[in-house]
Amino acid sequence: MSALDQNHLELIEQLNEDAARLIEHLRSSHAPVAVINEASGHIQKALDVLAPSLQQGEGWSTVSIAGDMPGIAWADDDITACMPYSPISGRRNPVAPPIKMWKSNDSEVSGEVVFSPTYAGPPDAVHGGMIAAVFDELLAMANVITGRAGFTATLTIRYKAKTPLNTPIELWALNEVNEGRKQISRAEMRVDGKVTASAEGLFICADDLQKTPEEALITGEDS
Repeated sequence: MSALDQNHLELIEQLNEDAARLIEHLRSSHAPVAVINEASGHIQKALDVLAPSLQQGEGWSTVSIAGDMPGIAWADDDITACMPYSPISGRRNPVAPPIKMWKSNDSEVSGEVVFSPTYAGPPDAVHGGMIAAVFDELLAMANVITGRAGFTATLTIRYKAKTPLNTPIELWALNEVNEGRKQISRAEMRVDGKVTASAEGLFICADDLQKTPEEALITGEDS
């Protein structure tokens, strides 16, 4: 895979930001038929322009982390930068909310996000499934900073109050147990210091990345 220069990467990320705004506008728009037809024409033209440049197959259909793309650096103050294609936090994935996470210390991660109406569930609140997905990545990153990433085995979410849209949400996670192949982390979402949701996850590290968490547990590789 050829390396892209910084200007090229910035253009890609800006295009993804624009696409994310388009998704939000499609979600929230109640435009008349004439406007919808006009927008559809513009979207189809963009699809036609991009189609010849699609790269698929091994190495592109699965690319997600820095190890798949040389040149993407890890940064303590922006730990999600190493996963540019993540559907949860990737800057090159327009379905991802604008999440930023950073390393607070050797076992703790902090972060922030503002959820647009794209991610609405209950009235004026974030969909519970999106909250769970964000927690899965947040907990995983608390493990990653210890140097022992793993597969999600169990994920427990507690919804304490509505997590509001269009509001700064504070993210926090802590790796509490780091024993052999077993990782246990917990996390919270907070608004003005009030916890709206919390989570705990069990993660299993496997030397063979083809193994599922269940296989790792069955073979006793969690200890």
